Amino acid sequence: MEELHELLSKKKEALQKLKKKLTILGWIRVAVFLSIVYFFLKYFIVESGLQSHLYLGIFFTLLFLILGFFLSNVKDELLFYQNYLHIGEEIIHKTEFETGLDFEENIDQHPFAKDLDILGKNSLFSSLNYGETALGKGKLKNILLDLNIKKEEIILRQNSVTELSEKTAWNIHFMTLAKSMDIQGKISHPKKSNLVFKDALLAKIATIAVPVLTILTLVLALFSSISGAFIGLMFTGILIISRIILFVYRDKMQELNEKLSFNSNQYEQFLNVFSHIEKENFTEELNQSLQNKLRSGKSKSSRKEIEKLARLLRNYESGQSNIGVILNNFFLWNLNFTLKIENQFHAIDEDLPHWFEAFAEFEALISLGIFTFKNPNYILPEINEDGVKFKTEALIHPLLFQTEVVSNNFEIAQNTEISIITGANMTGKSTFLRTVGINLVLAMVGCPVAAEKFSFIPMKIFTSMRTSDSLSDGTSYFNAEILRLRKLVENLEKGEPQFIILDEILKGTNSQDKLTGSELFLEKLMKSNTLFSCLIATHDLDLTKIEDQFPSKIKNYCFELQNIDGELVTNYQLQNGVTKSMNAIYLMKKFGIIDS
Repeated sequence: MEELHELLSKKKEALQKLKKKLTILGWIRVAVFLSIVYFFLKYFIVESGLQSHLYLGIFFTLLFLILGFFLSNVKDELLFYQNYLHIGEEIIHKTEFETGLDFEENIDQHPFAKDLDILGKNSLFSSLNYGETALGKGKLKNILLDLNIKKEEIILRQNSVTELSEKTAWNIHFMTLAKSMDIQGKISHPKKSNLVFKDALLAKIATIAVPVLTILTLVLALFSSISGAFIGLMFTGILIISRIILFVYRDKMQELNEKLSFNSNQYEQFLNVFSHIEKENFTEELNQSLQNKLRSGKSKSSRKEIEKLARLLRNYESGQSNIGVILNNFFLWNLNFTLKIENQFHAIDEDLPHWFEAFAEFEALISLGIFTFKNPNYILPEINEDGVKFKTEALIHPLLFQTEVVSNNFEIAQNTEISIITGANMTGKSTFLRTVGINLVLAMVGCPVAAEKFSFIPMKIFTSMRTSDSLSDGTSYFNAEILRLRKLVENLEKGEPQFIILDEILKGTNSQDKLTGSELFLEKLMKSNTLFSCLIATHDLDLTKIEDQFPSKIKNYCFELQNIDGELVTNYQLQNGVTKSMNAIYLMKKFGIIDS
């Protein structure tokens, strides 16, 4: 972190120098403008016709334009440094939190996202995300929701994230360039499979013929003795022809324009980012693979093709300026560049999605790299293929930022399939379940975990902790629970390894029904031929007796209460066995709900 502070300090010094430079250039430009006014007034009014004043006026006008160009560059550089410092400070003191949820997005049906706080306020996504574009944020979200359970793929990402965690300056530079793109929402571009100009022969002929006629008419007007009336008639004829052609292709031009997600400036920023990626020396396989996506494919060079596309878009946009009236009416400017833009998109149609994907994945991986950088005490987990299913020491919840956090040791042995956790209210059962679950998510996305030791067998995660009813579709609480558990059974029947986390299942029925149903469900799980581990929290102490029937497959744990000076307190430490204390009556008396 000290390295980051030093880096930002140097950038702040550079920013102050730029501000001074901007001020000086601004005042010089004001002085030049006053000089322009002075010399042109002298030439046209005070000392009319003095050539030296005219030349000086023209000189200062050119100087004014040149200074404007430099001033614009300094402003862009100033904005870059301001964004750079903002991102750097955000890494140190994160203040901007995004939920990762789209406006009407429903994650209730996801296997674990809702229960483990993957998305939403104070979520894992909001903690991890440093992305500046919708592309990068979307990719990070997909990484968190669609976990990879292949050992080799997890290791590749671990190595990638570790390498990026050591490239702080490069990461911030990348994010600064990404921020300038201002990319929000979904992206689209013209597809080869969906041509706008399917039969463009007439349009192509027109974009050649009309400019030729216009230039020919101008030459005749300047260098021939043809009458002005005839020249005017020719220009009128060209104008009529142009308007007819533009009317015919108006809808097609509009259709293509609507398919363009980015303007020329945004593609220029893509060019800068691609260049930034290509110039970096990566040693890890995944980073090199993403880097090579920008250098391979049909187009071979992403920078060259994106530069060409940006230039075509810039020319197209100039046709929408004030001078565009002349350019379009006499040169079919926008029609010409619309055709060229579509052709360029067709030329890179196969490669462009791969370039965007490489960019998005880099942006997502950088977020994971920053998380790694900010948590040097976290460790990369070991990935097992057999043996102990899960083992951790000093495990804590990565999103709990208290100064004193209680850690726990926990192990799921090779033969153990179900771990039952009991405890009184507010002793830490649900928090422990989420602690295990969210660290498993971090482990499978290639991030370090909040523990001193951590090893696991990769499995798909399935939870049932926050099941709720739905008035809109008439689903009762109990029915929602049943549907959730059915989905779990279906996953096991498909042969998909599952790490199962359940919190007080079958809450929506009576106690006897709940006990019997829970026992039968656990027995059903143990009959599965698919690899799984089940972690279940319950208040039903009778359920723990099932360990006696299946001692090799089921193990009991608990969070216990202690009576200290008449107060029932917990140390949030996981223990072997079944809890011997409850606190519901105690808490009701304490808060005056019932009489003492």
